[in-house]
Amino acid sequence: MRQMRVAAVAAGLVLALAACGASGAGESTPPSGAPVNAGGGGSGPCSVVSATGEVAGTIQGNAFAPSPVALTAGQTVTFTNEDSVSHTVTLDDGSCDTGPITGGATAGLTFTTAGSYPFHCSIHPSMTGTFEVS
Repeated sequence: MRQMRVAAVAAGLVLALAACGASGAGESTPPSGAPVNAGGGGSGPCSVVSATGEVAGTIQGNAFAPSPVALTAGQTVTFTNEDSVSHTVTLDDGSCDTGPITGGATAGLTFTTAGSYPFHCSIHPSMTGTFEVS
């Protein structure tokens, strides 16, 4: 009975750590089935890309920088996650989502439409920012 309780607690801890993005794999590719562009086929204001962009952004100390992120339509912003836990860059309207970006990895977004786009980390919703696309 005691062994079953210990196993249940251990399984719960593993699940909790996974949900918090405690992976250190260093890959920027979202897991299979993760949303990367909920707008579907580029119908949203941006798309997830693997190319390095003209605008650099960082994720460090559970915060996005710069704030706001200024870029021109057609440009790509590349975020580097300098934290040890995973984060996402997710537009508030859900139309674009990098999926998890593990510590040390990068992910890029190319914006096609001018506008102001608030975003957040779907793993840590208190992390927020805004893209200002001209």
